[in-house]
Amino acid sequence: MLISFVTRILRWRYIVRTAKPVSFRSMFSATQIGFMANFILPGRAGEVIRALVLSRLEKIPFSKCFAFVALDRVTDLFGMLTAMLVAVLAYRPTRAVTVGPEAHFPEWASPLLQPQAIRTAALSAMVFMVAVIAAFVVLYLNQRLVLRWTERVLGLASQRLAARATAMLGHFAEGMHVFRSAADMAKSLGFSLITWGCFAVTFWTLFWAFGLTMPWYTPFFTLSLVAVVISLPGAPGFVGQYHAAIWAAMLICSPEINSNVVRAVAIMGHLINLVPVTLVGVYCLQMEKLGLIALQREGEAAEVEGTPSE
Repeated sequence: MLISFVTRILRWRYIVRTAKPVSFRSMFSATQIGFMANFILPGRAGEVIRALVLSRLEKIPFSKCFAFVALDRVTDLFGMLTAMLVAVLAYRPTRAVTVGPEAHFPEWASPLLQPQAIRTAALSAMVFMVAVIAAFVVLYLNQRLVLRWTERVLGLASQRLAARATAMLGHFAEGMHVFRSAADMAKSLGFSLITWGCFAVTFWTLFWAFGLTMPWYTPFFTLSLVAVVISLPGAPGFVGQYHAAIWAAMLICSPEINSNVVRAVAIMGHLINLVPVTLVGVYCLQMEKLGLIALQREGEAAEVEGTPSE
């Protein structure tokens, strides 16, 4: 998992360098502080904070940095789609998933754990993410058309909102210069695959550490479900969400597994992510002499105004 801290930066580097050469330290600090904020602050505030930190450290306009973060998420989706594709193609259940009363799982949710429902949900999530990627491609190919229609549609409700939205989309389009270089795009996507490979290995070693024999595709299924679940609104630190995703994935892939062991794996899996991300994030805050609360407030102002406060 620590290796993934580095591969994330290498993936992002091929996007950010379209603006100007940026130091590894600045990108590392921005990324780790942002990921820490995602873990401990509500509302996925880390994405804005990540852009804000890079903007402050490298003197790049906030709107461009925010576009770079969004583009990095697009390449991240590529890795996630690949992991989901492996899980969906490999998942061949031999029987329905049964949930015992000791699991304390709500009755209304039991049908969601059935094989056909799981495959349908996974395929639907993949279609949605492909649509998001397609939207970015359309913006790149025909920026003027997208901006014109955005201004027209949002202008019916508020001219001010339309102006802000078109300005932000314009900066997104500027940040998509990475797509002009097939080599840079391929390298960014390649490091996305390596990063998600690190995540899969993390879960595999976690199962191995508990002495569990799971189907080979379980790590891919687990990290895919975790990624989808933590993208939804929830408690800071993804408490509950993270554990439920690991618990459900393990139960789906191996229905006969002991539920108490599953709970232990879920708790340890969450801690393995939470503790290093938090410790490294705090170190980066100290190294760059930044305050998380101040960044949160400035990030909220940046979201409203479209530019960071002075």
